[in-house]
Amino acid sequence: MTRVILLLCGALSVVGCNRPEDTKELAPELGVGKPAESNPLRQGFTQNPDPDTPGLPPPIPPFLSVAEREAALTLAVALSEADASEAQRELEALVEAFERATSSELVDQLRETALGLAKRGRILHVGTDTLYADYLFPNAEADADAKYKGKLVVFTGRIAPWNMKDFADGFKLIEQDPYLHDPLLLATDYELSFVECRLAQPRFQLLRDWQPIHFLAEVEGKKASDVMLGRCIVLYPAGFE
Repeated sequence: MTRVILLLCGALSVVGCNRPEDTKELAPELGVGKPAESNPLRQGFTQNPDPDTPGLPPPIPPFLSVAEREAALTLAVALSEADASEAQRELEALVEAFERATSSELVDQLRETALGLAKRGRILHVGTDTLYADYLFPNAEADADAKYKGKLVVFTGRIAPWNMKDFADGFKLIEQDPYLHDPLLLATDYELSFVECRLAQPRFQLLRDWQPIHFLAEVEGKKASDVMLGRCIVLYPAGFE
């Protein structure tokens, strides 16, 4: 009986070693360690944390107010195909200029242009959860592609940690310092599923874990369980060097 008790105590002591606060020390052995200068909070999540969690990035103002959104939806109903195409060309020219730029100075112009077009109902503005849900069964993927694919759209979402896809069931520390997320993982309401976005000019866009953002991106469609975006440019808040 004494031997059984000792064995149980030993097993419990091993389990007790794998505490959340030890995650940072174990991570390098698993190939997921962050640089020494990283500054993580000793708290993690497997999916969206509660917005009131201490230490998370602050909330951001909505891209459009309730009244602006309602007006934009009304205007979008009467939008002609020619006006929609013209709006896409206007944004495309700015995105191409940003992709060639040596600084982030075009972001202010991109933000103002995208905001003006969204208010007039000429481009879409949706949350990443809405985008993902539109691609989710029983909705037809072809219908979602017709609505989004190949278009520049303004999205609102929240950045998931850099290693979320590698260890989806593990304990995720929150990086307090901005760093390069490329591609961006945008969390969704669906466990282990993400909106994934390749950054335009990654070196200009340093962001925090779980940071809420408004961003412009081109929709590429669904791949496996994720919805893929490209040419991602963060419009707000500024995440630049």
